[in-house]
Amino acid sequence: MIWKQWKRGTTRYAKLRRLRVGKDLAAQTAGSPLGPWRLASSPAVQYALPIAYFDALSLPRLFDDLA
Repeated sequence: MIWKQWKRGTTRYAKLRRLRVGKDLAAQTAGSPLGPWRLASSPAVQYALPIAYFDALSLPRLFDDLA
């Protein structure tokens, strides 16, 4: 959802950099033609937006971890 709100590649790059993702990885991810569902498992998005980020926002989880 957040990825879709960041509509332009420049915005995506800036937000990823603000969330402490490296320059090269942020540029590669922000410029990717893949959709948000596919990029959800990318290293940059996993690092920038971990589950703890959404827990801090008090958002409900769609599934429980089985691990």
